[in-house]
Amino acid sequence: MIFREYCEFIEALYNIRYSRMTNSEKNTYYRNIKESYDSFGKINEDFEEIYNEIMTGAVCTLGEEDLSILRKYNGLLLSISRLLKLNIKIHYLDNCPYVEKIYSLRSNGDRFHCLQCDNKDKNLFFSFISRDQKITYCKRCIDFGRSDDYFIKFHISIPMFDLEIPKLPSVKLSDIQEEASVSLVRNIKNGNSTLIWAVCGAGKTEIVYAAIYQALLSNKRICLAIPRRDVVKELIERFMRDFRGYPISVLHGEEKILEDSNFYIMTTHQLVKYYNYFDVIIIDEVDAFPYSGDECLENGARTSLKRGGVFVFLSATPSDKVKSSVEEIVKIPIRYHRYLLPVPKIKIEKAEVFEFSKKSKFIQEFITSSLEKKRRVLIFVPEIGMCESAVLYFKKILPEKVLIDFVYSEDKQRSEKVQRFYNREIDILVTTTILERGVTFDYLDVLVFDANHINFTKAALIQISGRVGRKDYDNSGDIVFLADKISKDMKAAVKEIEYMNNLAKYRKLNRGRV
Repeated sequence: MIFREYCEFIEALYNIRYSRMTNSEKNTYYRNIKESYDSFGKINEDFEEIYNEIMTGAVCTLGEEDLSILRKYNGLLLSISRLLKLNIKIHYLDNCPYVEKIYSLRSNGDRFHCLQCDNKDKNLFFSFISRDQKITYCKRCIDFGRSDDYFIKFHISIPMFDLEIPKLPSVKLSDIQEEASVSLVRNIKNGNSTLIWAVCGAGKTEIVYAAIYQALLSNKRICLAIPRRDVVKELIERFMRDFRGYPISVLHGEEKILEDSNFYIMTTHQLVKYYNYFDVIIIDEVDAFPYSGDECLENGARTSLKRGGVFVFLSATPSDKVKSSVEEIVKIPIRYHRYLLPVPKIKIEKAEVFEFSKKSKFIQEFITSSLEKKRRVLIFVPEIGMCESAVLYFKKILPEKVLIDFVYSEDKQRSEKVQRFYNREIDILVTTTILERGVTFDYLDVLVFDANHINFTKAALIQISGRVGRKDYDNSGDIVFLADKISKDMKAAVKEIEYMNNLAKYRKLNRGRV
């Protein structure tokens, strides 16, 4: 099934073989390709073998070793060019019961449906004529490879057998985490999608362990997808440790490890490449950029789900769209340490403060007080361009001994600066929303600068507030939304945090309850 060396004549053969041409037209082109090959003058044994097999109609079958190679590409829609990069003799797939040849774009008159990203918007398709043949492709997901109605793609789905199941990871769950875990296992068994709506720091990851374990026991294919690559990397380490011995396929922009496995961890971008494959898809941080609001990623996730499969969404700030898409919402309004969430305070300052033209006595007193208590301060600004200006502004109103730095998404020293803040080598770190989630610092206070800016949505403000009080030994702290006027998102964020606290008290989940 594997050939040794890529050759453009081999690709030409396969493009003709899997085109919409008649057999007569194909034979004409085959001969033309062979004449071009002969005149080229360089011998390629792989081309000659493939050409002879195609022309004689040889029936080629796959052995167990071949299936083992292909199994790693289960679920993907593989184009001819992608298969050739893998040096696979494509005609060997024709008689394999585990390989389906499909067009990733389906048409019905002037209506189209993209199987790659689930697009049905006629304005997002483009048609052109090539050699008297009309070809239509999807513009929305073009970055993931062209999805059209002319070139066949190969969908591989080879069953996995005899995978050694790991032991159930030993994690200690609180009573409310255990209830959520049991509900999740039951819902997956019954084919119901679930939203785990849990406050920041509630321990959402541990809740899905039993569901993943039960899915693997049942030989189900399961995917844990996360919008951000750095979180994927963190979770890989945890699952490799806790599901020790079980192979896990890992896919993100910097790494692709494909194993003989029913368990995948990947970014949501990678999920778009799969089709009708997963029995269970868990999307963590479903509200996060770049997944949330991107129809290509959201719908692409749906096309990767097997018919009858279920979604599990994990979020502290789910959208109404996500809430309405599931059969059950499981709310966890308290953190693992069972202390109530710190509630943000709103402070109004004059507009000149946010233009860095007027000193703020409040900021000076807030930071000074925090540092005197041996705490550190994370200051969020709404735009990258404000970071450096904010640092200069804060340096003017604070003593020279106070160490201040800034970090943003494209900062080449991002990891080093965050680590220095962890190590308390920096007193104040100015940042954008890049640190609104996925980081835990103890003894932390937070200031949101220009909090009514459009970039500080309700979800972002809740996530930012969730950075404070995450440790059992440091379960509280100050959060201030500083602005020249109060926005709807600021009020909504405070209201939702108070709602979760009230729900926790009503359900008698918090420590020190009356």
